[in-house]
Amino acid sequence: MSEAPVVSVVIVAWRAREDVLRCLGSLARDAGLAYEAIVVDDGSGDGTAEAVSERFPAATLVAKQSNEGLVRGRNSALPHIRGRFVLMLDADTEVRPGALPALVAALDRPDVGLVGPKLLYEDGSLQLSCRRWPPFLVPLVRRGPLARLNPDPELHRRHLMEDFDHTSERPVVWVAGAAQMWKADLPLRIGLYDDRVSSYGGEDLDWCLRVWGAGLEVRYAPQAEIVHRWQQLTKRSPFSRKSFRALRDWYYLQWKHRRLRGSARMAEADA
Repeated sequence: MSEAPVVSVVIVAWRAREDVLRCLGSLARDAGLAYEAIVVDDGSGDGTAEAVSERFPAATLVAKQSNEGLVRGRNSALPHIRGRFVLMLDADTEVRPGALPALVAALDRPDVGLVGPKLLYEDGSLQLSCRRWPPFLVPLVRRGPLARLNPDPELHRRHLMEDFDHTSERPVVWVAGAAQMWKADLPLRIGLYDDRVSSYGGEDLDWCLRVWGAGLEVRYAPQAEIVHRWQQLTKRSPFSRKSFRALRDWYYLQWKHRRLRGSARMAEADA
């Protein structure tokens, strides 16, 4: 077995063959440190597994026969991790030069449990990716009749931290799951990803709140930049099955983490 990498990069993919290849290509060009790639093909059936094996034979491939979802896909990658740090990436991301070393530097402190980079759209513009505490009513004001009356409510703008310049590192309540780096021993402290939560309803929120609950800090590190070709499926289809699943998960997490609301430790992050 080769020397252990600094970072284990995990990519869970479902019918995203070209996205995965682009993501792996960006790592090969611009990782900037020793890493391993772990690709979970979640029953895609589109040639993803074969293409990864052919183009990136050094990557560890976990090929599932059926689609089990993002959360179970991430859990299935954990036994393969050899790095000191883990970077969970969505398939539709590409790392920019220096991103991985910058995330490692921000995370390599005893009080920090998870960091997220600055996310960018393909044109280089900012993609809002750090958040304050999730307001109870956000799903209701962002979808359906209320959204038509006020498509950009102040409650949602504050939640998305639109008043923050996104240029300085700081603690935040949570960061988007498209790119989250954490120490490899974190699951020993907080457990596996909660498979009761779907990727549409906040597995990223749940993971970050569990980090806070373990006495660690979540930080936004804009000195690291990652491109994310994001598609907001539930907003485009507000009454779809996925949207109702997201709504259910949102309120499940409100209940699950109710004791963290108003936590003194999170005061700076929620300011």
